Parts: sequence; C-alpha cells; structure tokens
Amino acid sequence: MRNRVKIDFEGEEGEDVGGLTREWYQLLSTEIFNPNYGLFRPSSTGTTYQPSSTSYVNSEHLNYFKFIGRIMGKALLDGFMLDAYFTPAFYKHILKIPITYLDM
Repeated sequence: MRNRVKIDFEGEEGEDVGGLTREWYQLLSTEIFNPNYGLFRPSSTGTTYQPSSTSYVNSEHLNYFKFIGRIMGKALLDGFMLDAYFTPAFYKHILKIPITYLDM
C-alpha cells in the first residue's frame, strides 16, 4: 500500500507522470459510485453519495465496501482526489460524530 501505483493502459503507449494514474482513479471512482451496482446511491441533490440501504442484495457487499475503503485510502496516500463526495451524515458516521436531524 505504501508504494506508488504504476498504471499502463492496455493498447496505449504513455509515460505515467501522474496523468495515467489520475485517469485510472477517476475511471475507478466512476464505477465504484455507479448506482447500477447498488452499493451507493446519490443524495437528493445528486452531488453526494451515501451507502445504499439495499446493498445487502449482493452477498459480497461488505467485501466491496472494504475494497472501496482501501482504494480511497490509497488514492489519498498517492495524492489523488476521487470524483465523488459523501453526504455530511455519512462523514459524521465514519468519524463517530453524533448525527442530528439537521444532517439529513
């Protein structure tokens, strides 16, 4: 996890000076937050995401959430931002800060 990720797209020549890795993280985040997978759903504004209450339909959903957490952590370690934001209530839940009705 501490080493840099080196990305080579199949069939594309290119020197990875950050652009390929940034594109890879962007493509990966697009797929992670794809509502068709049922793991996350967009909020009412459509600009933030929260875990879907129906993610349990996929028997491996907890493993997927663990993988997503690791990918997000790796992106932060590598200095890349993902194109997705969570709802304030979910951030508070992650940080174990009490959630109020104003967060909903």
